[in-house]
Parts: sequence; structure tokens; C-alpha cells
Amino acid sequence: MRTTDPIKKSEDVEKLLDFYLNEDNFNLRNYLLIAVGLFTALRISDILLLKWSDVITKEGCIKNRITVKEKKTKKTNAIAVNNGLFKAFELYLSQAWEKPEGYIFKGRSGEKPLHRTQAYRIVKTAASSLNSEGNISCHSLRKTVGYHLYLNDASPILLMSVYNHSSFEITKRYLCITQYEKDEAFNNLSYT
Repeated sequence: MRTTDPIKKSEDVEKLLDFYLNEDNFNLRNYLLIAVGLFTALRISDILLLKWSDVITKEGCIKNRITVKEKKTKKTNAIAVNNGLFKAFELYLSQAWEKPEGYIFKGRSGEKPLHRTQAYRIVKTAASSLNSEGNISCHSLRKTVGYHLYLNDASPILLMSVYNHSSFEITKRYLCITQYEKDEAFNNLSYT
């Protein structure tokens, strides 16, 4: 079984995020799916089960935080809705022709959530536009969040909390830190 890799280059993350906003591939649902993955670090199984009531208040406003009981761990996870995610929800809602209800990412029937196989195809199609090496899949979205938090000096404890991991060893493996990146860290070490 191949492991999934994070998307390490910021410009590749931006390309992936914008793929379904360009004229040739325009699809706001698919754009929102990738945005939710890149801004929440949720597993695809939890993203697909999100309902509009998880995101929108009864008054119709986008919530400041999404609270999810994770399917795999059964742990509750609360994620702040940052500006990037807020804009993605706002864009989708501005184009919606009906009152959003039920699952955010509906499948063909309109009643059930999108199947994870279709979510995989959505991500793989967008990933094909990247010059990125490695295996990119739905889980790459989750790994990408942690990798970029790590690059922005997030503490190990914070990263463990983001992923609900029980040990930092799991988190270290998860982030796919390479020998080159460790070398760079040492080469850039300075005390002046």
C-alpha cells in the first residue's frame, strides 16, 4: 500500500485550492470539498458527513467553529473557521440556488453524502494539475495542514492535538519530514 504525502509547496496548495475555481473546471462543490480538507485537517470520512447545520447558525450565519465527533476516534474535535474557509463557504452559499440543508457534499441522489471514491476522484483530478511529487489523495489534504502548521512553528503538542494523535512519534511519521528538511533546519541554525 502506498503512503499518502502532504503537499509541501505553498504554490501547489494554492493551485490545488483554485483548480475548481478556474473557468475550465468550475465546480463550487468540489472547490469547497478541497477547501474544507485544507483548512480543517479532518479526515475525508468526517468531511463527507458534515451537514449545513454544522456550519450555519439558525439565523443563516456561518459559524466561527465547526464541532465534529470524529468517526474513527469517536473524539470531539472543534475547528475554528479561518478566513480562507469562511470565504469558501461564503462563495458557495452566494451561488446556491436553494436553501442549504442536509449534507454539504451531497451525492447524486441529493439525500446521501458523496461517496469517498468520488471525493478521491475530485482530489486526484485537481492534483493532476500540480508538478508535485508523491502520492496525492484525500488524506493528503489532512497531512498538508499539519505539514504547513509545522513549517509555521506550531508546537508538537498543538500538532498532536490537531490530529488527535496519542503520541508525538505518530505525528512525526505522519508529517513525512525528510532528511533534506532536517538538514536544512540544521544548516539554517544560528544563534546570532
